[in-house]
Amino acid sequence: MYHTVFEKPFVRTLFQNRLALLALLLAIQLQFFVINLANSALREPTDGWELKIAFIDDRLTPQGVWLIPYTFGLFAAVLVPLWAAYVMPNKLFRQFVLSMGLAALFSYAIYIVFPTYVVKPAPYEVAGDDVLAEMLRSSYEADNTASTHNAAPSQHVFYALLNMCYVIRFWPRPRVFWTWVTLAALISASTLLTQRHNSPDAITGYLVAVGAYYAGVWLGARITAWLGDEHGPIVMPPARVGARLRRRIAKMQTDSA
Repeated sequence: MYHTVFEKPFVRTLFQNRLALLALLLAIQLQFFVINLANSALREPTDGWELKIAFIDDRLTPQGVWLIPYTFGLFAAVLVPLWAAYVMPNKLFRQFVLSMGLAALFSYAIYIVFPTYVVKPAPYEVAGDDVLAEMLRSSYEADNTASTHNAAPSQHVFYALLNMCYVIRFWPRPRVFWTWVTLAALISASTLLTQRHNSPDAITGYLVAVGAYYAGVWLGARITAWLGDEHGPIVMPPARVGARLRRRIAKMQTDSA
């Protein structure tokens, strides 16, 4: 059955075309906003469940400085797969994209079937008068206007962990390991310390990341085996960009060896 599916030209082209896979992943990621808008139109702000661990969540104070790793996590969810398309070998890249896409799709099913929300703090609860504090207050107002749903599992958390896992697999060096573990920890913490999520949202994000990682590894390995191109060339336009990135990474790996 699987061989028959992958004999279809469209399916083979999709999984052998890195640009097409990236476009599909981005389309899947953007459905977060579609579901959020649907929730704002079809549900009241407190329809569903607010998951909290009071001992943790009620003791946290929102701080604007945590918008920095939070925003970084948002861009990294798109830019790290783009970077991977130029440098990762075929099997690893497919596993990465599949893990990210499966995590997102699973989270959407949860958002629809088991809606969860977060009650954002009042603006006066954000300490400080700096630019980041003002931005955090404004983000609460924007969220309350659109939708407070799509809370658990946290996409910031599972995207950060999957980025971490696949970058470390691609480049297994101590410096890379500690850099990406730190980034994933900061992004995860930022979801709580901006109070855009409660702790159960982060915990479920971790669980989804683990499940999606192993599902992507399993499925990507089998798809690559069926296509028979594990050691094939990396084809991603523009080719010159990819060649420069791979040369730079090869030099960095040699220097750090």
